[in-house]
Amino acid sequence: MTPPSNFIMLLIALGLIFLVLLVLGLKRNTKIYILACVIILGSIVLGYYSLLSYSAIKKEEIVYQQYHHQTIYKWQDIKEVTYEYEIGTVGTYFFLTTNNEQFMIVENGQFGLDEKRAIYKLAVLNGVKFTEREKLD
Repeated sequence: MTPPSNFIMLLIALGLIFLVLLVLGLKRNTKIYILACVIILGSIVLGYYSLLSYSAIKKEEIVYQQYHHQTIYKWQDIKEVTYEYEIGTVGTYFFLTTNNEQFMIVENGQFGLDEKRAIYKLAVLNGVKFTEREKLD
């Protein structure tokens, strides 16, 4: 699952490239060319970073990667999974480990009923407490 922040970073990178091409179409001199190269290189780096964050829920483990930091949680190390939702919006999964470390996965457009059922089924198969509740304001 790809976090929404990745899509935002990719959109910003593409927007910056579009802006540079627009400016190059209007005005061309040495300063503009240098600035355009710097902005395009920055956009490429930003686009690269938009590909680095993800989470993968597998049968034996949960892989949670934030840019260059990857954490792998075995299902045996998960104590509780809480699914919080608000009617009409996407929900959030909160995972609590046995050493009281908590991380969350926010739903996005890639989540369907099959994915929700799979997370519930994996939690139950591994003896993890699963709680579903409406988000408190």
